Amino acid sequence: MRGKIHLAGTALNWPGFGSALVLFALLLLAGAPSARGGAWTQEEGHGQVILQGSATYSATEFGPSYDLYASRPYDKVEVTLVFEYGATDWLTLLAAPQFLNVSFGDPSPSSYAGPGYQDLGARVRLWRDAASVVSAQVVGRFSGTGNSQSAAAVGYEDPELDLRLLYGVAFTLFGKPAFLDVQLAQRMRFGPPPDELHLDLTLGWRVVERWQLLAQSFSVISEGAGTGPYFGDSYEYYKLQMGAAYDLSAAITVQLSVVGTVFARNAPQENGLVLAAYYRF
Repeated sequence: MRGKIHLAGTALNWPGFGSALVLFALLLLAGAPSARGGAWTQEEGHGQVILQGSATYSATEFGPSYDLYASRPYDKVEVTLVFEYGATDWLTLLAAPQFLNVSFGDPSPSSYAGPGYQDLGARVRLWRDAASVVSAQVVGRFSGTGNSQSAAAVGYEDPELDLRLLYGVAFTLFGKPAFLDVQLAQRMRFGPPPDELHLDLTLGWRVVERWQLLAQSFSVISEGAGTGPYFGDSYEYYKLQMGAAYDLSAAITVQLSVVGTVFARNAPQENGLVLAAYYRF
């Protein structure tokens, strides 16, 4: 149960081994010279819609000494619809409703299926030049689980505030367009869960005209422990996500990735698939 709770949020710290594992992260599927998303704001009157689904499974957990052992199994499906719209060239409005399905096995099986977090926020461009950009982002995350009374919904029941600083740069890698997107966030979690620090990094490399390779990571560190029976321990986890994106047209991109937890403390070892479709307008 412990691991599932922590997955509701995402953070950042710099333990030696963890720093080495923070390689790449998140999604950014437009070409590097004209990157749209991540640290980049949308052009005025334009934007994108992203439909992303992930399916993950866990039957093992990293303990307090980073050792791996068998734990209560669970599987989780998340489907998120992300809207980004350029109110101006420097201000992008964000909304992201989520559907969540979580099932725990023996002992004491439980499940939850219904709304997850509903996100609302904005990204503001602070600075840019020909190749790079710096932005700030504020997102309020509102729980959709209500009074589900299900243990499978623990960790998704309290509001959150995500404060994020973003940096993106486009460059050439072995003669091909590439980009790096770096995001540092403070995740404020209201209720029993502890606050978190996040570091998300993305490396994208367009190897041929329509294909882009993506190397991604998610690094999360709790700021101490929370309260209550489910949040009595601090935790950290580091995920790697590797995949590829294909441009069906100038407006539509699809992505397939595999994701796994490579190192953690007091958190589950997850493996799964991520599918995404992007429509740019």
